[in-house]
Formats: sequence, C-alpha cells, structure tokens
Amino acid sequence: MIIDAILALFASIFGVLLEGLFVVFVPIINLIVSGIEAIISIFVQGFKIGRIKRKQDKKHSKFSSIAGIITLFIIIGLIIAPKVMNQQLTLVAEDGYSLPFAAVIIHTSDSQKHERTDNAGNIKVPRFSITSITVKDPRYIEKTWEKSEIKSELMVERTVLGAGLDSLAEKFLKSAK
Repeated sequence: MIIDAILALFASIFGVLLEGLFVVFVPIINLIVSGIEAIISIFVQGFKIGRIKRKQDKKHSKFSSIAGIITLFIIIGLIIAPKVMNQQLTLVAEDGYSLPFAAVIIHTSDSQKHERTDNAGNIKVPRFSITSITVKDPRYIEKTWEKSEIKSELMVERTVLGAGLDSLAEKFLKSAK
C-alpha cells in the first residue's frame, strides 16, 4: 500500500514535468515542422504536415501547465546551482606539478573549513561566501590568498621537506624497466 502511494507520487511528478516540457517544446517542434513544410511545398504543390497540439483538459489545464513549467525550472536549477555556487581551484607548485592531498583552510564569512585537495591538486570552494584560502601543509610554504587574488590556478612554493619527498617519489615511482 505504501509502495502504491510512492509510485503514484512519482507518476504525478513525472506527469507534471512532462506537461511542462510539452508547453516549452511543442511550439518549437511546430516551428520546425512549418519550416520543413515550407521547403517541401516549394517543390510539391499542396503539401501539408499536421501540427502537434496539446490536450486541453478543462479541469486542470492552466494549473497543470504552470506547475509543469515551475517543476522544469526547479529541476534545471538543481542541476545548475552546484556548478554556479562552487568553483574549482588547482594548486600548483612552482615547478609545474600539482599538489596532491595538500591541506587547505577555506575561510568563509561564517567559519573555517579544513579540507584537502584531491590527487590532482584540485579543490572545490564556494564562489561567493569565501573570504580567503590558506595552504597549510608541511610540504609547502604557508600562503594565504584573499578573495581578490583567487584565480583558477594558485601557485605555491615547496619547503625542503616537500622537495625531498617529491624527489623520492620520482625516484621510487619509476617503472621497473
């Protein structure tokens, strides 16, 4: 019984979304069809292609189409919002290598978050609420960038420990050949 209610909920959401898509795309499809019809009618006299028409239910036609459009915009917003709200930064050493697993402090207007870069030196930070970023790792010289200085690629200097670890990594991570 609960499964039936859940299925009905998803079916109704899908129906509203589908109707919202039809409201947006039916005029576009009809415009394309009329263009095709105009080109073919140059060569063939009396050629007609039928148009797509939306069904108009009297009991919920206005509400359903408005709800469908709103649902469509909400779903598009949920897909696009994380990409707009966050930005990806790459931390790079002066020699051009990225900084894998570097400790980073992200200062926002509310708090501080301690995070690490991924294995390619990338990190996602909030685009709007950030005030500064600090690299605080024993392998790299501590550096802070203010909001105006933050670019997609940030340069960091290595410490003696960091340079030594990188030379060891290059030495031992070579192929056996």
